[in-house]
Amino acid sequence: MALFRKKAPLSRTEVLETPQYGWIWKPLVALVAIYLLICIVLGIWWSWTPSPVDPRQAVALQRGVPESAGDNQQAAIKPGEALLATNIELLDALLDKPGGYLRNDVMPPGLWLDNMPNWEAGVTQQVQDSVALLGSALAVGQAPLKAADEALAGDLDSWRWPESETLLRAARNNLGEAFSALDNSGAGTPTQDAAASTPAQAPSALDADTLKAWLAQVQSQLETQTQALAASVGRSPGGGQAVESTPWFRIDNVFFKTRGTTWALLQLVQAARIDYAEAIEQAGQGEAFDQLIAELKASQARVWSPVILNGSGFGFFANHSLMMANYTVRAAQLIGQIRSAL
Repeated sequence: MALFRKKAPLSRTEVLETPQYGWIWKPLVALVAIYLLICIVLGIWWSWTPSPVDPRQAVALQRGVPESAGDNQQAAIKPGEALLATNIELLDALLDKPGGYLRNDVMPPGLWLDNMPNWEAGVTQQVQDSVALLGSALAVGQAPLKAADEALAGDLDSWRWPESETLLRAARNNLGEAFSALDNSGAGTPTQDAAASTPAQAPSALDADTLKAWLAQVQSQLETQTQALAASVGRSPGGGQAVESTPWFRIDNVFFKTRGTTWALLQLVQAARIDYAEAIEQAGQGEAFDQLIAELKASQARVWSPVILNGSGFGFFANHSLMMANYTVRAAQLIGQIRSAL
């Protein structure tokens, strides 16, 4: 019968004209599948945001004080040290978090990610502004602070020389030099030769005007990002006329840039609460500052959804953009109240 008839072998000519490649594509498909799986796992891991660092702990890390030493050795924090140490920790977080700095990646999986690079953009903006503030507020460490400001003003999206990581690391090292200069200022007795010149001394208190100028920048940025969040759902933050909606594929970009901004501000505001404690208490704004810190901390609540949702009304889906906008609006209002009282 035809069913059991043996198939005639192919001739030499037929073998050459119809080669069999079945053994090649299978391992190639397997390799591609494994590569994509690895990229997906790395992408999820690299998208985890670092935990905030307490400014007092940041100062202890920069001083090299062991954690077991307790809070007694942290009682005398010089004005400016908390902000300097916090900025150093923010830069360390950008460089040392899983995946490192991703904004300038040109290869997968970093190339495919957009949430973390936008988060990094929000953090770097706050570091740039606060370092510029310190350059005009501190009486010591001017040279390294200026160098750090210049490094942060470079192209932080560059993957070629000078790559962004080089600029961030240079800024971090310069801030470390400024911290050491501030921490060592006023230590010991100046020599007679040093007495002839006027040595730079650490200020007993920072000028409230620099705090007001920084808070003005922060308030403006929060208001801008509130408008961007409201535009994600086509609404005006003041309840007025609807604004042009953000394209759906950019909604998460706006959300995570704001989340990076508030993550950095949470730590910087806590540091400012320490460095500008005298000016804040004189203005009677200690409670307002604490409420501002609470609002920023609430903005960092875990997002359980794998994607950013913009539901409406009392619908089934959450509205992450408007929830974040509630925190940024309240934070901007508190900052305005603090500025007017300083």
